[in-house]
Amino acid sequence: MKKILTVLTLIALTGTLAASAAESRLENYVNKKLSPITNKEKEFNAKVEAQQKENAAKKAAYEKQQREKQEAYKRQQEERQAAMEKQRKEAQARRQATKEAVQAEKDYWNSLLKK
Repeated sequence: MKKILTVLTLIALTGTLAASAAESRLENYVNKKLSPITNKEKEFNAKVEAQQKENAAKKAAYEKQQREKQEAYKRQQEERQAAMEKQRKEAQARRQATKEAVQAEKDYWNSLLKK
């Protein structure tokens, strides 16, 4: 009985070792066959990630450029508005000066005619 138990234990142990070795060989074979695919997948993922980073950088640069354009346009609008305001004030001053000159001329002629 002990001999049978010992033999069965040895068979079970040997079977386990054989299965483990076969599994290890099978695993190595599968890994060997799949490693090119895995490497290609890693390369592809790296390229995709690099492309995403590049796109994000381009988007950030574009948005910065757009903000700068908007700020420049806003400054131009403010400068134009200030220039128009200045011209309006100058025109108002010229009209006032003309009115005062006309009034002074009228007053002069009226004072001459009244005497």
